[in-house]
Amino acid sequence: MTIFPFNRIEQKFILLIIISVSFCNAQILKYHYDKEMTFLSEADNEAGISVRFNSKDKSVPVYSISYNSEKKYIRNTINFYYAYRKNIYRMDGLLYNKKYVSGNGFRTYSAESPIRYFKKASDTLYEYQSFRDLEKRIATDKDGTKIELFVANLKDNIDYSEPALFYLSEHYGISPGLGKGEIVVYANYTFSNNFSSGDYVQMKDIDEDIYFNKEQIEALIDDQYREFMTKTEPDKKPIYCSVTSFGKNTDEKTTEELNDFLGNICEYYELWNKQENNESFKTYFDSEIKRRVEIYKNNDTLNEKQLKTYLEELNQLKSQNSLENFDYK
Repeated sequence: MTIFPFNRIEQKFILLIIISVSFCNAQILKYHYDKEMTFLSEADNEAGISVRFNSKDKSVPVYSISYNSEKKYIRNTINFYYAYRKNIYRMDGLLYNKKYVSGNGFRTYSAESPIRYFKKASDTLYEYQSFRDLEKRIATDKDGTKIELFVANLKDNIDYSEPALFYLSEHYGISPGLGKGEIVVYANYTFSNNFSSGDYVQMKDIDEDIYFNKEQIEALIDDQYREFMTKTEPDKKPIYCSVTSFGKNTDEKTTEELNDFLGNICEYYELWNKQENNESFKTYFDSEIKRRVEIYKNNDTLNEKQLKTYLEELNQLKSQNSLENFDYK
């Protein structure tokens, strides 16, 4: 299927309106999320894209993260849109400790708009899982792909179009034009070669806060990231963030994973040390080890001997996580 990038500036809603909420300093933006819309593939309902949003406040940015990523991927990637200097940027970033976001890449939208018009297919109403009275709507892409949407009206007067558009427009180049209370429960794509692909949606209530560093994101866009990191680098930090060495039994693959862990931990500390106290940092250090070891076991990334060495090396470095053992930059 042809995927259409789109001009988000033309949308009447902006996925991210910059409204500062004081959190230690004006550069930290705190947002609250109460809904999660998870798009799952029928082929693999253990993984998908989780889109999170605030149902009551459109100034809160919609963002997505790989569903179940903590069990499958080492790096928790996150995508969100950012409004800055009259442009809309699609940001790629990382989510630290389930609440702190850093940007690490971006692009703008300037191409043609996605498919917008879906017509009602029939008066027949459908059922899918726990949903009843679904209306079937159809559109055809210019390459011949037939797109079927099954839409439910939850009658809760919540506008679900923004999170739905965040996923469907990015991945399939479509904008379903939903009314208030309407959600896409199931989407079926039949391509010109008769291959079909179906995605369905699960909805749930959530209660979470997330934090964006405005200065960090804008320095990235303005190509001033080196200056930003120099200015914000803490005076003292764990010694292993400056220099470290591993034992002679540490092979190349284990060293690679150790360095990835330390890079993640040190970037987390450098970006968020003013928001996190040292006890929280040490807790994150421990929980991140546990999370990664579970992933290594599930994915067979490291064998038993490598895992043992991995844990031994990191447990030795834990002694450097107390403030009195921090080193000057």
